[in-house]
Formats: sequence, C-alpha cells, structure tokens
Amino acid sequence: MPIPSLPRFLYLDDRALGEYLSVVEEGLSDESKMRRMSSATGIEPTALGEPVSGDSTSEEERVIRETASQRFIRLVTALDAASLRWRYRDIEDLGEEFDVVKVADIVQVQCEVEIPPFVRMFSQPDQLDGMVNMIEAFRAMAPLLGQDLDGLPGKKEAKAVRDFGKAMKSDVVIVGDQEEGGPQVTGKLHQDFIRDEIEGEVFILGKISKRLKDGETHSLLAIPGASLMSRQQRRQAARQEQTDETTLVGPALALDILAIYR
Repeated sequence: MPIPSLPRFLYLDDRALGEYLSVVEEGLSDESKMRRMSSATGIEPTALGEPVSGDSTSEEERVIRETASQRFIRLVTALDAASLRWRYRDIEDLGEEFDVVKVADIVQVQCEVEIPPFVRMFSQPDQLDGMVNMIEAFRAMAPLLGQDLDGLPGKKEAKAVRDFGKAMKSDVVIVGDQEEGGPQVTGKLHQDFIRDEIEGEVFILGKISKRLKDGETHSLLAIPGASLMSRQQRRQAARQEQTDETTLVGPALALDILAIYR
C-alpha cells in the first residue's frame, strides 16, 4: 500500500517530521543548489565597434528549498527501504496484524476516521461559547416571536455549560477503523499542524505509543488533574470508566501521529 504519488495532507507535524528525518538521514538539509551553464557562439562587437567572432558563457544558480511534503516522501521512502531497521510497517489489514505490532513501531494504515462529536465540541471552546450565546439570544427573542421557552436552558444552565467547557478543554483527537467491530486507531493532533477538515477515508502514519487489548479502555478527553495522579491511580480510574462516546474500547492502537493524508 504505497503512499499516494501526490499526497494531500490534512495534517502534517512539521516538527516531528524534521526530528525523524534528521535521524534517518543523519542530519537535515532544507535547501539545495542547482547550477546551469550555457554557452553561445556568434559575432560580437568590440569596444571600437569592430565585429569579431567569439564565444560567451553564462552561469545561473538557483536555490531550491524543500517543502514539508517533499521531506515526508523522502522519509517514507527511507523507512520502506530499511523497514526492519526502523521498525516500519505498512499495514493493509489491521485485524490480521494487530497482535504482531508493538509499541514504538512506525505504521502506515488506511482507515475511515472522524473526530468524535463530544471531543469536537470541547476541543473548540469558541464554538461551544458561540452555541450558548445563540441559545441565550433566542431565549431573549422567544416571547417576541411567540415561541415557548420550555426546554431552553436558563441562565444558570448556560453558565454551567460555559464553566464546564472551560474546565474540560480537550485536545483534538481522531478515531479510525477499517471495519466495524475491528481494531481501531486513535491519536492526538496539535492544532498548529491541522491543514484541513479531517474526516473520511485517509492514510495515517504514526508511531505506536500504546496498545489497548480487547476490553481495555482509553479516555478520549484530557481530564484536568490527570497528570497529578500516580500510574496506579490512573489505571484504577481507567478500569472504572464507563463505556460511552468519550471512551475508546480496545482492541485499539494509540499513535503519535505524524501525518494524515489522502
């Protein structure tokens, strides 16, 4: 399953790309120079105006800077050429290879992805705040329009939603699978490297950071204070998590995602 000849990147972590490529190529360069020589033969006038025959040469030098897309293709080409050394796997069937892959393997997998609705809401606090503003504006206008206010949240409820949204700030997280009921993949995205809407059939390349066995759970939301808990406390909290749309249930692979493209 080779990468597309002209990949269109929905997400590309430029910082991690540079780190990976610098290790694979034992250094990193971001530009190259191309020199072109040309010569011409003809009749040229001298300073006194007398024509003489002669040759002339000219030289042109161009500096070409690599794009992140070019560096990514170089990286994948190098990984594929020495896949055992770099522990790189191009996975066609995640269900067949799930028991084979290990933490720290670099994998490319094609799957259907989405940002879960609950995660999308709390990873975009401005959108959540705008929704609450719209509800409050409609509540103020409802009597003028002859609309019933039953069912609309009051001021206390609206404030509670805002406060909860501020407390539950979430990273952008994607979830993908190849088939319903099969192993899933998930990973956190950095806002700075998102280039376009991430949804649908895509390729993902990343390094495995965690394997979730069948039945193990993984929260898709960043819980405030979780970093202050010990490993044992975090494991105990994970066992007590309820299965809902904010929780991923194994089998699944958590990835440090380098790129998402199609």
